[in-house]
Amino acid sequence: MNIIYAICSWGLGHATRSLPVIRRLIKEDHTLTIISHDRALTLLQNELKDAASFVDIPDYPLLVSENKQQFIAKSMVYWPLFIQRMESGLQRLIKLLKTQPCDRIISDGRYDMYSRSIPSYFISHQMRIMNPMRFELFERGSETFNLFFFKRFKEIIIPDYRTDGLSGDLSHNLKKIDEKNLHYVGVLSDFKKRNLKKDIDFFISLSGPEPQRSLLEQRILSQIDDLSGTIVMTLGKPETVEKITNDHVQTYTSLPTEQREQLLNKSKLVISRSGYSTISDLAIIGTKALMIPTPGQIEQEYLAEYHKEKNSCHTITQDALQLSRDVEIAKGSKGFIAKRTVDETVDHMLQIIGT
Repeated sequence: MNIIYAICSWGLGHATRSLPVIRRLIKEDHTLTIISHDRALTLLQNELKDAASFVDIPDYPLLVSENKQQFIAKSMVYWPLFIQRMESGLQRLIKLLKTQPCDRIISDGRYDMYSRSIPSYFISHQMRIMNPMRFELFERGSETFNLFFFKRFKEIIIPDYRTDGLSGDLSHNLKKIDEKNLHYVGVLSDFKKRNLKKDIDFFISLSGPEPQRSLLEQRILSQIDDLSGTIVMTLGKPETVEKITNDHVQTYTSLPTEQREQLLNKSKLVISRSGYSTISDLAIIGTKALMIPTPGQIEQEYLAEYHKEKNSCHTITQDALQLSRDVEIAKGSKGFIAKRTVDETVDHMLQIIGT
């Protein structure tokens, strides 16, 4: 089959969780065209190289707000821009489809990547779009918004469990959407659990949109000497490949999947953002975490609070971070739990897609 696989470029999480699906499709001799943008596209190009072709189509911007009042003000400007960007992306896709055959379209978080005449499948863990005030009216409205766009896709695939999921209210306890019509396939991750010696005390993983990625890097570096033990840090910059080592910290600008998987499996504690894909990775590997949500990124803030209440991890805001204190609290958390393997999740997905 000729398959277009479109991936949201908000951070690297959508790209990394899509990799095991993409690799399976390539292994089964399907022809892949990957659509993404920015650092997510760079990561995919580095990982897949000549195994797929790539098209750079920008997606819509991420709505980030510093506070509740700013969220309301930005929302009024954001949604017209969202529709405009979505229409632009869709027109680019229509033009692409005129020049190459396509049997399936798979979209991870890209509302603009679908066709009325080609079976299209939407992957998302966010059936409900959170708002900082948790106004029920807004959240019901977001479900209605999703229902409107879901009509363009053949099936909706949720990379989570149907019960006791990792995404909480993002894709469970829905009011407008009938959960029976959704496919809960299990978590996706590009990693596997390995039986390796835990000889890395702290693995610090930076990611996400600028400028917040750099602000967190600066805050951590200002406190990193307060930590004792072996420390490995990755900066989340796939556009460069560099290793920097000093007596205390081993730093990588980016890491290929195999090496990152090895380091995560050897780590006693991970310090990272609270993105859903990162949570899925940690569930598969079984590593405890200190999670720091991106300021103003409502989904991450919700997931951080949700899992802190479940004692799956310890979370702290970026401005309140005190590494020496917070890592000790994080060590007392119970960690995340995976109920099935990634291979089982991919099997389930491909049965739905019909490849």
